[in-house]
Amino acid sequence: MANDIISSVSAKVEKLISMYEQERSLAASLRSELEASRSQIGQYKEKQAVLENRIKTLEDKLNNLQLAGAFTASPQDSAGAKRRLNAVIKEIDECIAMLNM
Repeated sequence: MANDIISSVSAKVEKLISMYEQERSLAASLRSELEASRSQIGQYKEKQAVLENRIKTLEDKLNNLQLAGAFTASPQDSAGAKRRLNAVIKEIDECIAMLNM
């Protein structure tokens, strides 16, 4: 009877140790996966920053081309040219106003 109790407790302890090892292994695996995900997020953030910078550069180039086009606009494009020039002048005025603050 005492041997049965000891064997039962021993089996339960072995099962508990086995479950603990499985959970420990799972936790290590999840930590590794989390670190990989964090690294990937960092890479995506870097790519996002590069792409945002590229978008800004392209928008600036587009604005410059539109402005240059305003000066060489044909009579058909004069309304669009005026709008672009007015937008540039407004932007310059806003910059001057910020500098005066």
